[in-house]
Order: sequence, then structure tokens, then C-alpha cells
Amino acid sequence: MEKQTILVVDDTPENIDILVGILKTEYKVKAAPNGEKALKVAEKSPPDLILLDIMMPVMDGFETCKRLKDNPELKEIPIIFLTAKTETEDIVKGFDLGAVDYLTKPFNPLELKVRVNTHLQLRKSKQELESKNEQLERLADKLSKYLSADVYQSIFTGNKDVKLETERKSLTVFFSDIVQFTETSEKMSHTELTAWLNGYLNRMAEIAAKYEGTLDKFIGDAIMIFFGDPKSSGVEEDARRCVRMATEMQTAAREMKVDLRMGIHSGNSMVGNFGSENRMDYTIIGKTVNLASRLETNAEINQILISDSTYELIKDEIACEQRGNIRVKGIDRDILTYYITV
Repeated sequence: MEKQTILVVDDTPENIDILVGILKTEYKVKAAPNGEKALKVAEKSPPDLILLDIMMPVMDGFETCKRLKDNPELKEIPIIFLTAKTETEDIVKGFDLGAVDYLTKPFNPLELKVRVNTHLQLRKSKQELESKNEQLERLADKLSKYLSADVYQSIFTGNKDVKLETERKSLTVFFSDIVQFTETSEKMSHTELTAWLNGYLNRMAEIAAKYEGTLDKFIGDAIMIFFGDPKSSGVEEDARRCVRMATEMQTAAREMKVDLRMGIHSGNSMVGNFGSENRMDYTIIGKTVNLASRLETNAEINQILISDSTYELIKDEIACEQRGNIRVKGIDRDILTYYITV
């Protein structure tokens, strides 16, 4: 293992010789006769620790310490003052400037070696911890790509536990699907299809995030989003946000020359973690989800079709027209539907 480097800063050659003799068997030792030279040496090749005298010509130890701490590239280097100044105010000033330790001359060589080793180990541990934190942050950033932003935030802030549990909530559920996607995809190469579809899905995801919808999943070209968990602005506002999101998606898709069908329904659903102890999926289930999906299937091209329950939540602020009753698979009653006209 390569030896760690210690920079000794002292204007007395005899003191430097003594320190080099004490430390050279365990460390690589560099020397500087004053603060100005020490800065140049440190900037060229940052040491792992600095032993710094105070009373020196050109630039004293206090000023040297200050300049080292003002340099973003050098500020983390541990500095131990090694000086004949024993006044309390000097010791306090040294720590105030950012030194990790203060040792007065004459010193005990064994004590010096122990203190040097302690601060080098502390710095190594800090660097390892910072490295692990950076790795965890990168990993968390990667994992966040597989979760809705609100769900990810809820988990990592501790607001939600990662365990199998669900609850019944009033939600507004959105489905969309690209019209004639199969025919369109068959005209493209795999590379072209991937780029085109990912571009479209990325744009839709950005809009969903803008309105704080929980992006549940992509199912091929289809998108499922719900409002009301883990963040809710109230049942009515959740429904309005969902519809406004849908209209903006509609506009964006039109600009991309993509035709869509969209369906929205509001009602009670079970929401939470479903699956096994080792593999969970944060999602929603229930008739509300099924009906929203059926509404999307029954929508006309470039139409946002909503149920009567969603209509009742948004009618005072968003323009709609009645389309009439429809009968959908799995639902034992006629569903009164409306479409968004804005």
C-alpha cells in the first residue's frame, strides 16, 4: 500500500529534520520552510495531513491555515498545529481556523505519531463514508427511475414502509393508449421504434409529474396514472388535476402527430404494496381501475372520455359534454359518460 503523505511546515531546518526522522518509516514526508511555499506544495500535490508551525517568516501558520481552508481543493486536509505558542488564545484561534489538533513544543514523539495516525484514520473513514454515501445516492437515483416520484419520496423519507399493506382510498384513475400503435410500430425498425416510443413516453411522464400524478406503469404504449395517493390535494382537486393533465397530454401528443384515446374514472380503490415479501409492486386494484381502462377503450380518437363520477367532481370548472350511456365488460350497469371539450 502506498504510504500516506505528510507535509511538514516549519522555518527551522532542525525541526524539519526531527519530524522527518520520526515519521519517515511510516509516511512519505514533504517539507516547506514557510506558509507561502507550503501552499504551492499543497496545490501541486495535496498531502494527506499537514503539520504546521505558527511563527514563520513570509506567511505565518494562522494565515497559511486560513488560505488552505479557503481553497475548495485543500480545505478537507487535516491540519495539526505544532508550535511553541502555548497561550490559550492561540490554541482557540487555531481550532477556530479549522485545525483538527494543536500540539505544543517540545512534544513527545510517541504522542505526535498517535495523533497523526488518529487524524489520518479519521480522514480515511470520512472519505470512505462519503464514497459510500455517493454510491448510495447514485443507487437511489437509479432506483427512483423505477418508481413514481411521490412514491419514491414517500419511501425514502420514511412516510411509507416497504411492506405488504394496502388501504382503501378515493382516487381518480387515468388510462391512455396510442391509436393504431401496432400498425405504426410495424413500419419502424427496432431502433426507430425504441427512440420514438421512449420520446413519447418521456414527454407524457414529464406532464404527469407536473400535475403530481402517480405514474403507475407503462404497458407497452399504454399509460396508467392515478391521483390521490401518496399525495392528495382533495378528491375534487385530484380529479381536476387529472383532467388538466390529460388535456395537456392531448396537446403534446398532437404536436408529436400521435393520436390517443383516454379514459378517466373516479372512485374507491385499494392502493399500496401488492406482491410478495421479496418482490412488491406499488399499485392500485379494483373496479375503479377496470372502469377507467374500459372508458379509454370506448373513447373516440383524440377524445378524453370520463365517467359520471369524475364529471361530478370537475363540472364546475372544466367544460364537458354528455356522450351518453355505455355498457362495458365487467360492469353490471350502464355508465353515463362525458367527454372533455376544452
